[in-house]
Amino acid sequence: MTNETFDAAAKEAALLAEADGWDTTSPVPAEPGDVPLVDVGPYFESGTDADLQQAATALRLASETVGFHQLVGHGVPSSAFEAILDASRRFHDQELGVKNTVRMDRPDWPVGGVGYLPVGERKLPRRDRGNENEAFLIKSVEDNQWLSEDVLPGFRSEVEGYLATIVGVAQRLLPVYATALDLQPDYFEPAFADPFWRLRLTHYPPADARAHDDAFGIAPHVDTTFFTLLLSDGPGLCIYSHQRNVWIEVPTVPEALIVNSGELLKQWSNDRFLSTRHFATNPSNGHRYSVPLFFNANADHEMVCLPSCHGPDNPPKYPAVSYRQSQAAVQGE
Repeated sequence: MTNETFDAAAKEAALLAEADGWDTTSPVPAEPGDVPLVDVGPYFESGTDADLQQAATALRLASETVGFHQLVGHGVPSSAFEAILDASRRFHDQELGVKNTVRMDRPDWPVGGVGYLPVGERKLPRRDRGNENEAFLIKSVEDNQWLSEDVLPGFRSEVEGYLATIVGVAQRLLPVYATALDLQPDYFEPAFADPFWRLRLTHYPPADARAHDDAFGIAPHVDTTFFTLLLSDGPGLCIYSHQRNVWIEVPTVPEALIVNSGELLKQWSNDRFLSTRHFATNPSNGHRYSVPLFFNANADHEMVCLPSCHGPDNPPKYPAVSYRQSQAAVQGE
């Protein structure tokens, strides 16, 4: 194992410098297979080793070659997707003054990184120009911020209901990830006994409301996560294709969740699974909404290079690190 200490600030600085050099001007439509389909339905239904291996094989190929995939067979009903998107619309339809009562990182609130993030903020990801979106964020902590029930009735229960469902999906995927990485199916259970997650309800305003025509909805970045489960109500996500050496527009697949691995899984797997650069826009003339779940191991779990991902000819490239020590902390997450 490497004896180095993880430098979160240096890691974040390196990612920022790398992102500044990305040419994102000419994304192209995706071709068949550019964003693979991974169907976990048979495994979720049967629980058999054969179905687990089939799902893991598809996940392994997608994670080693693309870094993104479309997840189907997850069991989340369309009504749950519709409910959380409606909850997001209801929140973002509130007057700015109302939303600012739960403003993120206000001095009188004990927890940072939760609450309302207005249009033009230069964080998550941190960039020199503000991101053209607004968002409401909650984390796996007790002190989240919520609008009162008389202001936005039913909102908290709708969000917490979706959270219970989507975190459940994330937990059920862990044996698939373990098997895809040639580990025992239960390998990740201790690391995710108390997972750290963050849910973001994001609203991208229409083109005529943007401050800059060339601004990003969310600037080019890589996620800091183990993996991310994204629900989107329409096109707007662009990812970098390592195979084609171009930026591609991710197609919308009905009922699918878009899933990508992040920097922590990339490092934990010794670069076996990709952490793929991506950005978001709103290509439509209307409003666009997305709901990503950023999913991680227990905040203080030390991620030592996975035993199946290193050997005499492939030594660990990264020091052990926990989520709390990672560049996510530098970003204010």
